Amino acid sequence: MLYQKICNRVGVGLYTLSLFTLSFLSDGCAGQSERKVDSPTLIVEAESFISNSGNISVVNEKKNVTAVQTKDDDAWLNYKINVLLPGRYTIRLYAKNKSDREAVCWIEDHIDNKDGKTYNVSGKIIVKANEHESANYIQTESTPLDASQHYLKLHIDKGAVIIDKLTFTLISTDVSLPAVSYSKSDGKEWKLVWNDEFETNGLPDPSRWNYDIAGNYASWGNHEAQCYTIGRKENAKVENGKLVITAVKEDLEGKRYSSARLISRATWQYGRIEVRARLPRGRGTWPAIWMMPGGWSFKDGNWPDVGEIDIMEHVGHDPNIIHASAHSRDYQWQAGNQKTGVVNIPGVTENFHSYILEWSSEIIKVSVDDSCYFTYKNEGLGETKWPYNKPFYLILNVAIGGAWGNEKGIDDNAFPQSMDIDYVRIYQKK
Repeated sequence: MLYQKICNRVGVGLYTLSLFTLSFLSDGCAGQSERKVDSPTLIVEAESFISNSGNISVVNEKKNVTAVQTKDDDAWLNYKINVLLPGRYTIRLYAKNKSDREAVCWIEDHIDNKDGKTYNVSGKIIVKANEHESANYIQTESTPLDASQHYLKLHIDKGAVIIDKLTFTLISTDVSLPAVSYSKSDGKEWKLVWNDEFETNGLPDPSRWNYDIAGNYASWGNHEAQCYTIGRKENAKVENGKLVITAVKEDLEGKRYSSARLISRATWQYGRIEVRARLPRGRGTWPAIWMMPGGWSFKDGNWPDVGEIDIMEHVGHDPNIIHASAHSRDYQWQAGNQKTGVVNIPGVTENFHSYILEWSSEIIKVSVDDSCYFTYKNEGLGETKWPYNKPFYLILNVAIGGAWGNEKGIDDNAFPQSMDIDYVRIYQKK
Protein backbone atom coordinates (compact mmCIF):
# COMPACT_ATOMS: atom_id res chain seq x y z
CA MET A 1 0.00 0.00 0.00
CA LEU A 2 1.40 3.38 -1.04
CA TYR A 3 0.34 6.85 -0.02
CA GLN A 4 -1.19 8.59 -3.06
CA LYS A 5 -1.96 12.12 -1.82
CA ILE A 6 -1.29 15.40 -3.56
CA CYS A 7 -2.79 18.88 -3.34
CA ASN A 8 -3.80 20.62 -6.57
CA ARG A 9 -2.74 24.02 -5.31
CA VAL A 10 0.87 22.83 -5.16
CA GLY A 11 2.23 23.26 -8.67
CA VAL A 12 4.17 20.01 -8.90
CA GLY A 13 3.31 16.49 -9.93
CA LEU A 14 3.51 13.34 -7.88
CA TYR A 15 6.79 11.51 -8.35
CA THR A 16 6.20 7.83 -7.64
CA LEU A 17 8.53 4.86 -7.69
CA SER A 18 7.58 1.28 -6.97
CA LEU A 19 8.03 1.49 -3.20
CA PHE A 20 7.44 5.08 -2.12
CA THR A 21 5.58 8.29 -2.84
CA LEU A 22 7.10 11.75 -2.61
CA SER A 23 4.35 14.29 -1.97
CA PHE A 24 4.55 18.03 -1.44
CA LEU A 25 2.27 18.78 1.52
CA SER A 26 0.69 22.21 2.03
CA ASP A 27 -1.87 23.76 4.39
CA GLY A 28 -4.74 22.14 2.55
CA CYS A 29 -3.44 18.58 2.13
CA ALA A 30 -1.61 17.51 5.26
CA GLY A 31 -2.49 13.97 6.32
CA GLN A 32 -4.52 13.34 9.46
CA SER A 33 -1.53 12.57 11.61
CA GLU A 34 0.91 14.88 9.81
CA ARG A 35 1.94 18.32 10.98
CA LYS A 36 1.60 21.04 8.31
CA VAL A 37 4.90 21.51 6.51
CA ASP A 38 6.12 23.46 3.51
CA SER A 39 8.97 21.13 2.58
CA PRO A 40 8.71 17.93 0.52
CA THR A 41 8.03 14.80 2.56
CA LEU A 42 8.92 11.26 1.61
CA ILE A 43 6.42 8.76 3.03
CA VAL A 44 7.46 5.10 3.27
CA GLU A 45 4.74 2.59 4.03
CA ALA A 46 5.81 -0.06 6.53
CA GLU A 47 4.79 -3.08 4.46
CA SER A 48 6.59 -1.89 1.31
CA PHE A 49 9.87 -3.45 2.42
CA ILE A 50 11.81 -5.39 -0.23
CA SER A 51 13.60 -7.75 2.16
CA ASN A 52 13.74 -8.48 5.86
CA SER A 53 15.13 -10.65 8.61
CA GLY A 54 13.63 -11.89 11.85
CA ASN A 55 10.06 -12.89 12.70
CA ILE A 56 7.96 -10.31 10.85
CA SER A 57 4.31 -10.28 9.81
CA VAL A 58 2.05 -7.84 7.99
CA VAL A 59 -1.08 -6.97 9.97
CA ASN A 60 -4.28 -5.00 9.34
CA GLU A 61 -5.24 -3.55 12.70
CA LYS A 62 -7.73 -1.00 11.41
CA LYS A 63 -9.46 -0.33 8.12
CA ASN A 64 -7.00 1.01 5.52
CA VAL A 65 -4.09 0.78 7.96
CA THR A 66 -1.55 -1.89 7.10
CA ALA A 67 1.40 -2.26 9.43
CA VAL A 68 4.36 -4.52 10.09
CA GLN A 69 4.80 -6.34 13.38
CA THR A 70 8.22 -7.56 14.51
CA LYS A 71 8.45 -10.28 17.13
CA ASP A 72 12.18 -10.86 17.56
CA ASP A 73 15.25 -8.92 18.60
CA ASP A 74 17.72 -8.17 15.81
CA ALA A 75 15.09 -7.85 13.07
CA TRP A 76 15.30 -5.43 10.15
CA LEU A 77 13.22 -4.19 7.24
CA ASN A 78 14.92 -3.09 4.02
CA TYR A 79 13.38 -0.23 1.98
CA LYS A 80 14.36 1.16 -1.40
CA ILE A 81 13.82 4.91 -1.67
CA ASN A 82 14.89 7.71 -3.97
CA VAL A 83 16.00 10.95 -2.31
CA LEU A 84 15.43 13.74 -4.84
CA LEU A 85 16.84 16.67 -2.87
CA PRO A 86 20.08 16.52 -0.86
CA GLY A 87 19.99 17.76 2.71
CA ARG A 88 19.07 17.01 6.29
CA TYR A 89 15.68 15.47 7.04
CA THR A 90 13.36 15.13 10.01
CA ILE A 91 12.64 11.42 10.42
CA ARG A 92 9.40 10.23 12.00
CA LEU A 93 8.84 6.59 12.85
CA TYR A 94 5.14 5.84 13.37
CA ALA A 95 5.14 2.87 15.72
CA LYS A 96 3.69 1.41 18.88
CA ASN A 97 4.91 -1.13 21.37
CA LYS A 98 2.45 -3.27 23.31
CA SER A 99 5.12 -5.14 25.24
CA ASP A 100 6.51 -4.39 28.68
CA ARG A 101 10.01 -3.72 27.31
CA GLU A 102 11.09 -0.64 25.39
CA ALA A 103 12.21 -1.24 21.81
CA VAL A 104 15.39 0.18 20.27
CA CYS A 105 15.28 1.01 16.56
CA TRP A 106 17.67 2.76 14.17
CA ILE A 107 17.97 3.40 10.45
CA GLU A 108 20.98 2.34 8.42
CA ASP A 109 21.78 3.72 4.98
CA HIS A 110 23.60 0.62 3.86
CA ILE A 111 24.18 0.57 0.10
CA ASP A 112 24.47 2.68 -3.05
CA ASN A 113 25.05 5.99 -1.31
CA LYS A 114 27.28 8.13 -3.50
CA ASP A 115 29.78 8.60 -0.69
CA GLY A 116 30.22 4.83 -0.56
CA LYS A 117 29.69 4.61 3.19
CA THR A 118 27.50 2.54 5.46
CA TYR A 119 26.25 4.52 8.41
CA ASN A 120 23.56 5.12 11.00
CA VAL A 121 21.43 8.04 9.76
CA SER A 122 19.02 8.28 12.69
CA GLY A 123 20.72 7.38 15.95
CA LYS A 124 18.71 5.38 18.48
CA ILE A 125 14.93 5.62 18.19
CA ILE A 126 13.30 4.44 21.42
CA VAL A 127 9.72 3.11 21.25
CA LYS A 128 8.53 3.14 24.85
CA ALA A 129 6.90 0.11 26.43
CA ASN A 130 3.13 -0.15 26.65
CA GLU A 131 2.55 2.45 23.92
CA HIS A 132 -0.78 1.22 22.54
CA GLU A 133 -1.99 4.18 20.51
CA SER A 134 -1.65 3.91 16.74
CA ALA A 135 -0.08 6.67 14.62
CA ASN A 136 2.15 7.87 17.46
CA TYR A 137 5.49 8.94 16.11
CA ILE A 138 9.02 9.30 17.39
CA GLN A 139 10.97 12.10 15.75
CA THR A 140 14.67 12.58 15.15
CA GLU A 141 16.93 14.36 12.68
CA SER A 142 18.88 12.50 10.03
CA THR A 143 22.49 12.90 9.07
CA PRO A 144 22.78 14.52 5.62
CA LEU A 145 21.40 12.42 2.75
CA ASP A 146 22.66 12.73 -0.79
CA ALA A 147 20.28 12.96 -3.75
CA SER A 148 20.36 9.39 -5.02
CA GLN A 149 18.80 5.97 -4.63
CA HIS A 150 19.18 4.62 -1.11
CA TYR A 151 18.54 1.27 0.52
CA LEU A 152 17.52 1.93 4.11
CA LYS A 153 17.46 -0.75 6.78
CA LEU A 154 15.12 -0.10 9.68
CA HIS A 155 16.72 -2.11 12.51
CA ILE A 156 14.78 -3.29 15.55
CA ASP A 157 17.63 -4.32 17.82
CA LYS A 158 15.50 -4.86 20.91
CA GLY A 159 11.82 -5.43 21.52
CA ALA A 160 8.77 -6.07 19.38
CA VAL A 161 7.00 -3.17 17.66
CA ILE A 162 4.14 -2.50 15.25
CA ILE A 163 5.22 -0.05 12.55
CA ASP A 164 2.86 1.98 10.36
CA LYS A 165 5.25 4.09 8.28
CA LEU A 166 8.32 6.29 8.09
CA THR A 167 8.38 9.89 6.90
CA PHE A 168 11.37 11.98 5.83
CA THR A 169 10.73 15.76 5.74
CA LEU A 170 13.42 18.03 4.29
CA ILE A 171 14.45 20.67 6.83
CA SER A 172 17.71 22.02 5.39
CA THR A 173 19.58 21.90 2.10
CA ASP A 174 22.42 24.02 3.44
CA VAL A 175 24.48 21.11 4.78
CA SER A 176 27.91 19.68 4.15
CA LEU A 177 27.50 16.25 2.59
CA PRO A 178 30.20 13.60 3.13
CA ALA A 179 33.11 13.67 0.71
CA VAL A 180 32.91 11.20 -2.15
CA SER A 181 35.19 8.20 -1.62
CA TYR A 182 33.88 5.93 -4.42
CA SER A 183 34.16 2.79 -2.35
CA LYS A 184 31.14 1.00 -3.77
CA SER A 185 31.07 -1.27 -6.78
CA ASP A 186 29.62 1.48 -8.98
CA GLY A 187 32.31 3.96 -7.98
CA LYS A 188 34.95 5.50 -10.21
CA GLU A 189 37.87 3.91 -8.37
CA TRP A 190 36.86 0.52 -6.94
CA LYS A 191 35.15 -2.54 -8.38
CA LEU A 192 33.45 -5.16 -6.19
CA VAL A 193 35.17 -8.50 -6.89
CA TRP A 194 34.00 -10.74 -4.03
CA ASN A 195 31.44 -10.48 -1.26
CA ASP A 196 29.26 -12.36 1.19
CA GLU A 197 26.11 -10.64 2.45
CA PHE A 198 25.12 -13.71 4.56
CA GLU A 199 21.58 -13.95 3.21
CA THR A 200 21.05 -17.74 3.55
CA ASN A 201 20.57 -19.22 7.01
CA GLY A 202 22.62 -22.26 8.02
CA LEU A 203 26.32 -23.00 7.95
CA PRO A 204 28.65 -20.51 6.24
CA ASP A 205 28.71 -20.85 2.45
CA PRO A 206 31.25 -23.64 1.74
CA SER A 207 32.01 -22.16 -1.67
CA ARG A 208 33.32 -19.04 0.06
CA TRP A 209 34.62 -20.21 3.46
CA ASN A 210 36.72 -22.99 4.92
CA TYR A 211 37.56 -23.83 8.55
CA ASP A 212 41.06 -23.65 10.01
CA ILE A 213 41.79 -26.14 12.82
CA ALA A 214 45.45 -26.85 12.04
CA GLY A 215 46.80 -25.38 15.28
CA ASN A 216 44.33 -26.88 17.76
CA TYR A 217 46.74 -29.37 19.27
CA ALA A 218 49.52 -26.82 19.54
CA SER A 219 47.17 -24.29 21.18
CA TRP A 220 47.90 -22.19 18.10
CA GLY A 221 50.79 -19.76 18.20
CA ASN A 222 49.60 -17.81 21.22
CA HIS A 223 48.78 -20.56 23.76
CA GLU A 224 45.06 -19.95 23.22
CA ALA A 225 42.41 -21.82 25.21
CA GLN A 226 39.82 -22.60 22.51
CA CYS A 227 39.30 -25.58 20.22
CA TYR A 228 38.28 -24.46 16.73
CA THR A 229 35.58 -26.60 15.13
CA ILE A 230 34.34 -27.55 11.65
CA GLY A 231 30.73 -27.26 10.45
CA ARG A 232 29.27 -26.76 13.91
CA LYS A 233 26.39 -24.27 14.18
CA GLU A 234 27.10 -23.72 17.85
CA ASN A 235 30.30 -21.96 16.73
CA ALA A 236 29.61 -20.61 13.23
CA LYS A 237 26.26 -20.03 11.53
CA VAL A 238 24.44 -17.61 9.27
CA GLU A 239 21.28 -16.26 10.83
CA ASN A 240 19.08 -13.22 10.18
CA GLY A 241 21.42 -11.76 7.60
CA LYS A 242 24.58 -12.10 9.69
CA LEU A 243 27.47 -14.50 10.15
CA VAL A 244 27.68 -15.35 13.86
CA ILE A 245 30.97 -16.73 15.21
CA THR A 246 30.43 -17.85 18.81
CA ALA A 247 32.85 -18.86 21.54
CA VAL A 248 31.26 -21.33 23.98
CA LYS A 249 32.39 -22.36 27.46
CA GLU A 250 32.53 -26.16 27.16
CA ASP A 251 35.06 -28.97 27.40
CA LEU A 252 36.01 -30.09 23.91
CA GLU A 253 39.02 -32.13 22.82
CA GLY A 254 40.97 -31.21 25.92
CA LYS A 255 40.19 -27.48 25.72
CA ARG A 256 37.88 -25.41 27.93
CA TYR A 257 36.22 -23.49 25.10
CA SER A 258 35.05 -23.98 21.53
CA SER A 259 34.99 -21.42 18.74
CA ALA A 260 35.43 -21.07 14.97
CA ARG A 261 38.11 -19.70 12.68
CA LEU A 262 36.89 -19.13 9.12
CA ILE A 263 39.20 -18.49 6.19
CA SER A 264 38.19 -17.30 2.75
CA ARG A 265 38.68 -19.74 -0.11
CA ALA A 266 39.64 -16.81 -2.34
CA THR A 267 42.83 -14.78 -2.12
CA TRP A 268 43.52 -11.23 -3.30
CA GLN A 269 46.60 -9.17 -4.01
CA TYR A 270 45.81 -5.56 -3.06
CA GLY A 271 42.42 -3.94 -2.78
CA ARG A 272 39.91 -2.63 -0.28
CA ILE A 273 38.77 -5.23 2.26
CA GLU A 274 35.67 -4.15 4.21
CA VAL A 275 34.10 -6.16 7.05
CA ARG A 276 31.18 -4.77 9.01
CA ALA A 277 31.03 -6.38 12.44
CA ARG A 278 29.88 -6.17 16.05
CA LEU A 279 32.41 -7.53 18.52
CA PRO A 280 32.10 -9.85 21.54
CA ARG A 281 32.67 -8.61 25.06
CA GLY A 282 34.15 -10.12 28.22
CA ARG A 283 37.62 -10.70 29.65
CA GLY A 284 39.46 -13.35 27.70
CA THR A 285 37.83 -12.74 24.30
CA TRP A 286 40.14 -11.95 21.39
CA PRO A 287 38.23 -11.45 18.11
CA ALA A 288 40.20 -10.71 14.97
CA ILE A 289 39.75 -9.80 11.30
CA TRP A 290 43.05 -10.37 9.53
CA MET A 291 44.94 -11.77 6.53
CA MET A 292 47.67 -14.30 5.79
CA PRO A 293 49.39 -15.28 2.52
CA GLY A 294 47.66 -17.74 0.20
CA GLY A 295 48.94 -21.29 0.63
CA TRP A 296 50.31 -20.65 4.10
CA SER A 297 49.57 -23.13 6.90
CA PHE A 298 50.09 -23.03 10.65
CA LYS A 299 52.24 -26.13 10.25
CA ASP A 300 54.71 -24.29 8.00
CA GLY A 301 56.19 -22.54 11.02
CA ASN A 302 57.62 -19.62 9.04
CA TRP A 303 55.66 -16.85 10.73
CA PRO A 304 56.17 -13.87 10.76
CA ASP A 305 58.52 -13.97 7.77
CA VAL A 306 55.63 -14.62 5.37
CA GLY A 307 53.74 -11.52 6.56
CA GLU A 308 50.49 -10.86 8.40
CA ILE A 309 48.00 -7.97 8.11
CA ASP A 310 45.69 -7.37 11.09
CA ILE A 311 42.66 -5.27 10.13
CA MET A 312 41.00 -5.49 13.55
CA GLU A 313 41.99 -6.96 16.90
CA HIS A 314 40.19 -6.37 20.19
CA VAL A 315 40.86 -7.90 23.59
CA GLY A 316 38.02 -8.06 26.11
CA HIS A 317 40.02 -6.77 29.05
CA ASP A 318 40.68 -3.52 27.15
CA PRO A 319 37.20 -2.68 25.81
CA ASN A 320 36.65 -0.37 22.81
CA ILE A 321 40.36 -0.26 21.90
CA ILE A 322 40.85 -1.40 18.29
CA HIS A 323 44.27 -2.41 16.96
CA ALA A 324 45.63 -2.76 13.43
CA SER A 325 49.11 -4.12 12.67
CA ALA A 326 51.48 -5.41 10.00
CA HIS A 327 53.94 -8.18 10.96
CA SER A 328 57.07 -9.25 9.08
CA ARG A 329 60.45 -10.78 9.89
CA ASP A 330 61.86 -7.41 10.95
CA TYR A 331 58.69 -5.85 12.35
CA GLN A 332 56.66 -8.10 14.65
CA TRP A 333 55.06 -8.20 18.07
CA GLN A 334 57.50 -10.61 19.70
CA ALA A 335 60.21 -7.99 19.17
CA GLY A 336 57.78 -5.22 20.15
CA ASN A 337 58.40 -3.27 16.96
CA GLN A 338 55.47 -4.25 14.74
CA LYS A 339 53.93 -1.51 12.61
CA THR A 340 50.69 -0.76 14.42
CA GLY A 341 47.91 1.70 15.12
CA VAL A 342 45.36 2.00 17.93
CA VAL A 343 42.02 3.79 18.12
CA ASN A 344 39.28 4.09 20.76
CA ILE A 345 35.81 3.39 19.30
CA PRO A 346 33.10 3.51 21.99
CA GLY A 347 30.45 0.80 21.82
CA VAL A 348 32.16 -1.73 19.55
CA THR A 349 30.38 -4.56 21.38
CA GLU A 350 26.96 -2.90 21.03
CA ASN A 351 27.15 -1.43 17.52
CA PHE A 352 28.29 -2.51 14.08
CA HIS A 353 31.32 -0.77 12.56
CA SER A 354 33.09 -1.16 9.24
CA TYR A 355 36.70 -2.35 9.58
CA ILE A 356 38.53 -1.48 6.38
CA LEU A 357 41.93 -2.23 4.84
CA GLU A 358 43.17 -0.38 1.76
CA TRP A 359 46.28 -2.10 0.48
CA SER A 360 48.56 -1.55 -2.51
CA SER A 361 52.19 -2.23 -3.39
CA GLU A 362 53.08 1.08 -1.79
CA ILE A 363 50.94 1.48 1.33
CA ILE A 364 48.72 -0.21 3.92
CA LYS A 365 45.92 1.91 5.41
CA VAL A 366 43.42 0.73 8.03
CA SER A 367 40.22 2.57 8.96
CA VAL A 368 37.13 2.24 11.11
CA ASP A 369 34.05 3.59 9.32
CA ASP A 370 36.31 5.26 6.73
CA SER A 371 38.27 7.11 9.43
CA CYS A 372 41.91 6.11 8.88
CA TYR A 373 44.04 5.57 11.99
CA PHE A 374 46.92 3.37 10.79
CA THR A 375 49.21 3.90 7.79
CA TYR A 376 52.33 1.96 6.87
CA LYS A 377 54.27 2.88 3.71
CA ASN A 378 56.54 0.48 1.85
CA GLU A 379 60.08 1.55 2.70
CA GLY A 380 61.52 -0.24 -0.32
CA LEU A 381 63.88 -2.26 1.90
CA GLY A 382 62.89 -5.74 0.77
CA GLU A 383 60.87 -8.80 1.78
CA THR A 384 61.92 -8.84 5.44
CA LYS A 385 60.11 -5.57 6.00
CA TRP A 386 57.44 -5.67 3.28
CA PRO A 387 56.29 -9.23 2.45
CA TYR A 388 52.91 -7.93 1.23
CA ASN A 389 53.32 -8.13 -2.58
CA LYS A 390 51.47 -11.44 -2.98
CA PRO A 391 47.91 -12.75 -2.58
CA PHE A 392 46.47 -12.98 0.95
CA TYR A 393 43.30 -14.65 2.25
CA LEU A 394 40.92 -13.31 4.92
CA ILE A 395 40.48 -14.79 8.41
CA LEU A 396 37.57 -14.24 10.82
CA ASN A 397 37.85 -15.75 14.29
CA VAL A 398 37.14 -15.41 18.00
CA ALA A 399 40.05 -16.65 20.07
CA ILE A 400 39.93 -17.11 23.85
CA GLY A 401 42.83 -16.39 26.17
CA GLY A 402 46.31 -16.68 24.77
CA ALA A 403 49.35 -14.51 25.29
CA TRP A 404 47.35 -11.30 24.88
CA GLY A 405 43.74 -12.25 25.53
CA ASN A 406 44.58 -13.83 28.90
CA GLU A 407 46.56 -10.91 30.35
CA LYS A 408 43.83 -10.28 32.92
CA GLY A 409 42.32 -13.74 32.98
CA ILE A 410 39.15 -15.16 31.43
CA ASP A 411 35.69 -14.41 32.78
CA ASP A 412 33.88 -17.75 32.41
CA ASN A 413 30.57 -16.09 33.33
CA ALA A 414 30.71 -13.96 30.18
CA PHE A 415 30.17 -16.84 27.78
CA PRO A 416 28.86 -17.54 25.22
CA GLN A 417 30.15 -14.55 23.24
CA SER A 418 29.77 -13.86 19.52
CA MET A 419 31.24 -11.73 16.78
CA ASP A 420 28.40 -10.81 14.39
CA ILE A 421 29.38 -9.97 10.82
CA ASP A 422 26.92 -8.09 8.60
CA TYR A 423 28.92 -8.45 5.39
CA VAL A 424 32.34 -8.95 3.83
CA ARG A 425 33.13 -6.99 0.64
CA ILE A 426 36.33 -7.06 -1.38
CA TYR A 427 37.05 -4.31 -3.93
CA GLN A 428 39.95 -3.86 -6.32
CA LYS A 429 41.05 -0.92 -8.43
CA LYS A 430 39.38 -0.65 -11.81
